[in-house]
Amino acid sequence: MSAKLTRMAIKVIIAAETLLDCQLLSRALGRQDKHFTVIACAQTIKEFLKHASEHRPDVAAICLAMQGDPKGGFKLLRELRAAGSTTRPILLLGSHEPEQVIEAFSAGAKGVICKTDPLEMLYKCIRVVHAGQVWASSQELNWLLDAFTDREPFRIVNVLGIPLLTPRQEEVVRLVAEGLPNREISSALGVSEHTVRNHLFRIYEKLGISSRVELILYALSPRESESKA
Repeated sequence: MSAKLTRMAIKVIIAAETLLDCQLLSRALGRQDKHFTVIACAQTIKEFLKHASEHRPDVAAICLAMQGDPKGGFKLLRELRAAGSTTRPILLLGSHEPEQVIEAFSAGAKGVICKTDPLEMLYKCIRVVHAGQVWASSQELNWLLDAFTDREPFRIVNVLGIPLLTPRQEEVVRLVAEGLPNREISSALGVSEHTVRNHLFRIYEKLGISSRVELILYALSPRESESKA
């Protein structure tokens, strides 16, 4: 790692199937060395998790294809989340397809970008995700909303299967996922907008999130207790 890199640079780890892809991404980010520090590149999930644990990167740029599996990036995302890592992952897709976008966010991605997008888009995506926000286009958010509303009624529970939200809070989440603003939620529930804001504040606090988009992603992501059911 170069000694000239500043503390302000975002620490990035790269995961790609081939050495060439690793080198290309590393060089692309290296051109922005005042903003990004590539701390490691990995071609296997095991190697990636080792580097992520040792170096605690801020953001991970993960290619969809890994270890001969065209969708190995989804597995890596799930393992990263299961490890309790604070690294915020971005998944690099070959194309923008609804199924892949939905699975990426469900697996734990904080942003998705297509390899056909310009480099400037990747730079911006990394900065936005590092700032704690979610990177997704309006179309991708619509796909997520559709996936959410198509599901059976859900319950957000902890690893023991105990509900984390009250029935009224779950109603608020459902209405948020339908795209309703606070004013329409207050009308639907017969409460004031102030009450809706209080509900959202408590929901965010309970789930450790900070925005409506993250709330939808959280509800879309399968909880550990659900996978054991």
